[in-house]
Amino acid sequence: MQVKPCFISLIDSNDHPLLIHVVQNANSEIDSVLKFNTFSNMALDYFESDLYEWMSTSQQDREIKDLFQLEGVTVYGKLIKQTSLKIIIGFFSNLDCDDEALSQVFGDVSSLYVKCKFNPFVINDEELIAQLQIKFSDKF
Repeated sequence: MQVKPCFISLIDSNDHPLLIHVVQNANSEIDSVLKFNTFSNMALDYFESDLYEWMSTSQQDREIKDLFQLEGVTVYGKLIKQTSLKIIIGFFSNLDCDDEALSQVFGDVSSLYVKCKFNPFVINDEELIAQLQIKFSDKF
């Protein structure tokens, strides 16, 4: 069984959010959307920290970092160094997220991003975001 995140954020190399997707089964009221937006902004501070390289969730995948836990949500992040894309994913803290499940979710998000980004019919950021919203809604 795959663990479902409560939100997924993609942040570009200039620290501008491309997308903050709130998963349907998560509380999608405006307060939750704002809370997850704030968590995404907070996560950017961790990416800028010198300690970021030392944080790791497991020995297997040193790319996924356990950033913080706040208000019942555990936030993880991954930096794609080649493009400086930051993937931030939050899970409700009461879920049992083992290393394999985390790697699977981050892998799925990365794969969906690449498929949408390199789709020849996606010609601008608005279309990319729309495609990502559809793919994330279908998957999660």
